[in-house]
Amino acid sequence: MLSFFSAPSGIYVYSSTVAYGGNLSILGTGNLDPSLQTICKQERTFASILDTGCQSVAPLVSTLAVSANNLTSFYSDIPTNSPMRGGPTGTILADDLASFFSLDLHVTLEAGGLGSTNFWTYGDGTGNYASGVTCNDGDDNTSSNTGYVGSPLLSAAGTWNSVQAETCDNAFRILCICYRPSS
Repeated sequence: MLSFFSAPSGIYVYSSTVAYGGNLSILGTGNLDPSLQTICKQERTFASILDTGCQSVAPLVSTLAVSANNLTSFYSDIPTNSPMRGGPTGTILADDLASFFSLDLHVTLEAGGLGSTNFWTYGDGTGNYASGVTCNDGDDNTSSNTGYVGSPLLSAAGTWNSVQAETCDNAFRILCICYRPSS
């Protein structure tokens, strides 16, 4: 049966189905960025995303190489003028990637269908890499280090991406984006 429904354009935020300890560098020490990319690719298969055609992914976890608020410096094909949408619902979270971190969200991430539990960010409230609060750059899953987590229950700029530092032996989800590359 042919469907006449097409998903609204945008960058879709989705959540991992698995909660991870602070050692997000699953490919080994010093490999946090490729590890996060691998996690997002694996999780994309199971993610509830309204736009089933979006296949390019990027993590919303800040690293030494790229802060979440500056993803286009590492992923140059991310469209910069597309709305940020909750993956399962298509609800607009922010007008574009830049305002996702710099302005209040239109709705909470929870209202966008992304769950009600915290998620690893390793970033400050504005999405910048938070040196020293990154579970030793994704290598630690003990109570010796901490990493910043965000809350899907908040929407004010500067709050939702970094609510507190948690010890790395705790398990949290990560958020990723799925997008259709800009031409």
